Order: sequence, then C-alpha cells, then structure tokens
Amino acid sequence: MVAFLLALLAVSDAAPAAQEILPREVSESLTRALAIPGARIVPLSWSAPAKCRIRNASVAHAIDGSGRVAVKFSGRGCTGWGWVHLEVWAETAVTTRAVRAGEALAESFALIEQEVRPGRMPYVPPQGAVAVRGLSSGTTINAADVSRSAVVAGDPIKILVVSGVLAVEAQGRRIPCGQSRACAVLSSGKHLEGHMDDGGRLIVEVP
Repeated sequence: MVAFLLALLAVSDAAPAAQEILPREVSESLTRALAIPGARIVPLSWSAPAKCRIRNASVAHAIDGSGRVAVKFSGRGCTGWGWVHLEVWAETAVTTRAVRAGEALAESFALIEQEVRPGRMPYVPPQGAVAVRGLSSGTTINAADVSRSAVVAGDPIKILVVSGVLAVEAQGRRIPCGQSRACAVLSSGKHLEGHMDDGGRLIVEVP
C-alpha cells in the first residue's frame, strides 16, 4: 500500500502543468470552451507549427470530456491549427453504500473527482432525491438513477393525462423508470411516463 501511494505521488509530481505544455492563449481558449462547471483540464500534449508565436487562439466546439481538441491560432504573419490531447476531471456523485429503490439518497453518496468521458456529464443529486432503482456501493450516480419525488415504487399516485386543452385524471401506481422522468402503471396494465408536478401528480402529455 505504501509503495502504491509513493508511486501515485511520483506520477502526480511528474504531471506537467498547463503552462508547461500550452501557450497561454491556447490554455485560455480551452478554459472558455469547457462546458462542465467546476471541471478542470489536464493537458497531456500540444502539437502545432513551432515557428508561429501565438497571439490568439479559439476552440470551435464545446469541450464536454477528455479527448483530442482542435485549436485555431494566429500570430504575427501566421495562422494555423494545433491539437491538444487532454483529460477533463470533475466531481461527481458515487454511492458509499448500497441503496434500495425508492430510498432517499441523502448521505448515501460522496463527491469524488473522476475523469469525464464525452457524453457522460458528472452529476450531483439534488436535495431530496430518491433512487429509482437499486444501486450498489461504489456506483457512479447518473440523472437516470434518481427522481426528485419521494414517492416509492409501488405507491399509489394520481395521474393527469393531458391532450391539448383536455385533461383526464386517473389512479395508478409508481414503477421504476429507466429514464430521468417519472413512470406509473394503470390498473389496465398500461405504462405511462411523464413528470411530477408540485402537487405530487404524474403529468402525462399525449399528442
């Protein structure tokens, strides 16, 4: 264990800072393009023509995870493109113990810094969130894993089906939902998906 920690510290000390790899203008352009609040960029490499003294740099697309990013730059009498290979790190919620479906997350998770892959945004559950499915200890929590409603799966719920100006109220029971929405089933067995209103009803909009 001691050897592992020493090796980890050695790697951390060896990791170069952004200013040691990137021109200041390039580093600033990456920071402006970062689409994840609170995240940090760890540059791994920078490749560009060496003769241009960069004065301006820009990134065409938002950065939402680790990868290779194209940077357009210009200087006195020169323009071109460079590539940055980088990692994005941010705090995200990870369960610290097993959580049952319908259980409030409350103090069952911790914020741990992890590398962010494109398309997998870090997530922090809002206050009062409950798990919509069972989560084992050490699970990275996603928006699809939680609901803002404290209604437990199987509990009765009022359902308001809305179509234009028409609305019909029915009774059903909550069921686990595979998406970051609320779901219920009618006595007929019909499954419905929608969102919860402030009154605790499931609102289902249909064409």
